[in-house]
Amino acid sequence: MGRGGTPYVEVVPREDNANGTRVKMMRPRRVYVGADLERLFADYLVHLAVRAANTGLEITSDSPLLVNLDRPPLLAALKEGTVRDKTAALRKKGIGPAGWTPHWFRHTHATALLLAGTPEWVVSRRLGHAHVQTTLDLYGWVREDEALRAAANWKSYAAAWQVTDARRTAPL
Repeated sequence: MGRGGTPYVEVVPREDNANGTRVKMMRPRRVYVGADLERLFADYLVHLAVRAANTGLEITSDSPLLVNLDRPPLLAALKEGTVRDKTAALRKKGIGPAGWTPHWFRHTHATALLLAGTPEWVVSRRLGHAHVQTTLDLYGWVREDEALRAAANWKSYAAAWQVTDARRTAPL
């Protein structure tokens, strides 16, 4: 990010993640993002650098990226439990639908991409699925629902196809 062109995140698998998480299929990939996310990420990195400087902690290229900024251990890898606790606190405050999890963002993103007409193979690659069939198995209903909605409106589409006979003014 920040180098001009279309910003992207390079997803690099690591076996030694301090928080125990892993990359889907342990395969590297490049995920292109919008300028708005690039700006948010830059703001996060500045906040991270300031927090590290204020606490006297060093950040290196091997440091974890997603870290505890406000609770001990400071700048330690963000653990799944921390994210789960934050999600639970947000749900308790009535933020988001009942029972939502951070994984919903992944599903929402995939659904939005498919509804926008993004080819299934592109969504599959972006999500890190090994095979496009995995994406189709999980999200095939999105295109199916879209197609069924279009079929329900067949009359409005067909109205444009009407042909008039030169001897009559009414459509055939």
